[in-house]
Amino acid sequence: MFFIAIIIAAVIVYLIQKAVYDKKTFENLDYSVSLSAEEVFEGEDIFMYEEITNAKKLPVSSVRVDTELPKGLCFRLGDKSVLKNKGDEFKNYIQSAFVLKGNSKIKRRWRINCMTRGTYNLGRVLIVSNDLFGFNANSKAFDAPRTRHNQVVVLPRAIDLDSYFTSSYFHSGEVTVMRSLLSDPLRIAGAREYMPNDPMNRINWTSSAVHGKLMVNVEEYTEQYLFNIILNMQSRSRELHPHEPSSPEYIEMCITVCASILDKISSYNIPVRLLANTPPASVGLEAISDDEIGSQILVTKPYRGKNDILNVLRMLASLKTEISCQTDKMLDHIAGNPFFYANNGNMIVISSYIDERMIVFHDVLEKQGVKVIFYITTANQNAIIIPNNIKVFFKTYIDKSVI
Repeated sequence: MFFIAIIIAAVIVYLIQKAVYDKKTFENLDYSVSLSAEEVFEGEDIFMYEEITNAKKLPVSSVRVDTELPKGLCFRLGDKSVLKNKGDEFKNYIQSAFVLKGNSKIKRRWRINCMTRGTYNLGRVLIVSNDLFGFNANSKAFDAPRTRHNQVVVLPRAIDLDSYFTSSYFHSGEVTVMRSLLSDPLRIAGAREYMPNDPMNRINWTSSAVHGKLMVNVEEYTEQYLFNIILNMQSRSRELHPHEPSSPEYIEMCITVCASILDKISSYNIPVRLLANTPPASVGLEAISDDEIGSQILVTKPYRGKNDILNVLRMLASLKTEISCQTDKMLDHIAGNPFFYANNGNMIVISSYIDERMIVFHDVLEKQGVKVIFYITTANQNAIIIPNNIKVFFKTYIDKSVI
């Protein structure tokens, strides 16, 4: 009878504590998260600070926290004394266990690597807790209130275009020439007398010595050049799905090239616009045309200078890999309205492939006095022959961290 009484008492104790923990485990339990930075570039690290508070006397035993980051972010686990240690391990999901005493809190810090451009909100975890005897697990999902402190914008990073791309006017021959994107616009057209608002880095000291007064370089691009970047959201000439690229990683490389071009010209006073066959409303812009095709083309205002370019990078960070209209229809529409879209400037087409339709697009705009060059981010060349008069930058360097 004694042993039966002990067993009955144990069962009663277990049932009581089970009832208490079932009701009270997540009462006055709070989860919050903050980040060390609100805006970074791809590949950079930030710190995530978690705080779990138990604001009641009852301890929460055997707590397990399951934290999963959005795709594009990863925990960097390894030697924290070295920023990029070869032994570092990257994980998107992590579990941690601890005991949370009554009226106490636990603070934790994680290092996060921002691998892919985008806008990310953090603060969702699953907390699992057992009772005092380690049985009867209960779980609850916690969503921290969204604030600017737990949101990060990952901007697309720039790469060295001259190292990644090769241009040649003789694509089928033996001559390959590395050419800089800005070689023509940056030609010096002459010199004029220095004005109070002119930057010091434009002073031509040789000409100043000859004339006996300060002279500055007159650069052709400041008066004659405007860049229009066309970002092709299709990964190949014919997609399996009309609104989704079959190879979104190709589009990511196109966005990287776009960011690199913007970074390259941001130091100069060159206006640049972005055009893309993706819905304008997806980045908060209104269509500038009301016809069927024009209303589906994203067209930004001209941006100029570092501050403006940063706004374009933020837009690229939020850009979805969504196709609003077929590339050939977009190019036909632009070619039919060259002065509206080119605005007396140059066209830079960034695409994962080049086909015959793009060559026709080049020829039509060239007759209108608009220069068109291409950046092709893969080996996909659907055009049988690329004429020698078309300038194409082909990607030649493979970097797995970018693609």
